[in-house]
Amino acid sequence: MAYLRVKSIRGQKYLYLVKSEWNSEKKTSKQNIIKYLGIESGASINDVPETYQNSKKVIDYFTNQKYFQPTVQNEITEKLQKDLLFSFKNGNHVEANSSLQSYEEIYGFELFLTDVLIPLIQEIESLGTSKKIDLGTQTTCYNTIQDLMNLILENNTTELKKKKILICVPYGEHHTLGTKVLESQLVSKGNTVYNLAPFTPASSILESIELNKPDCVFISVTLDENMLSANRMIQKINDQYNIPIIIGGQAVKNNSDNQNVLIGQHLSITKILKLIQYKKFEIIPKMLNA
Repeated sequence: MAYLRVKSIRGQKYLYLVKSEWNSEKKTSKQNIIKYLGIESGASINDVPETYQNSKKVIDYFTNQKYFQPTVQNEITEKLQKDLLFSFKNGNHVEANSSLQSYEEIYGFELFLTDVLIPLIQEIESLGTSKKIDLGTQTTCYNTIQDLMNLILENNTTELKKKKILICVPYGEHHTLGTKVLESQLVSKGNTVYNLAPFTPASSILESIELNKPDCVFISVTLDENMLSANRMIQKINDQYNIPIIIGGQAVKNNSDNQNVLIGQHLSITKILKLIQYKKFEIIPKMLNA
């Protein structure tokens, strides 16, 4: 059986095509080198002798493991972002979902969000700020991303057996793209999410906490002028419930030096979920690393 073997020498990785042959006398297998293929990062299936190119082990390597080499992964990520931006500009969330699925088969949904979608949303915002795309195109992009997130949530098959999490925005905040991305990320990890609509009154948010009894509350704030409303909401929740609150969003980052805003350390979704699971949260707002 022929397969590929990586050998590291002084920090450099080299790729070999090898074959395992059985020694009946010694009753053991011996690995023989068929061909040295060169430095791993630069090797391709064309470097493999034609006789072995259809080997399942060889094909699996070049269609899976090779994708995780930094250069290859960066190229795939950049191309996907370009394809998605084209789909978003044209309002085609179905086409965008097709691109997502191809990427997800190799890298998973988590990397799609952190390495592809979130940086792309930031790029769209930058393009809008610099007037490289007009407001109408920017709005179309955001609406299409919302549609994509809704489609992902509709097609989710993960069993929701973990934590219950409530997501909301302060009254007056109408930017909800970040909360939709956050919802899809939490649901993909098996959490039940209650994502409340914008302009939900504080009284209704408190009622939802009472009814659903979430393990944690996420508050997203995009606009600086909504920080005061967010702080009032945090106070009301803390007055009535002993529950962890995580606050994040662009406005939180902008007001990181504000003495009136309680901000903890940057935390990933994975880290936050672990803290909730093991009940190691202090009952103060934490900053979400978005």
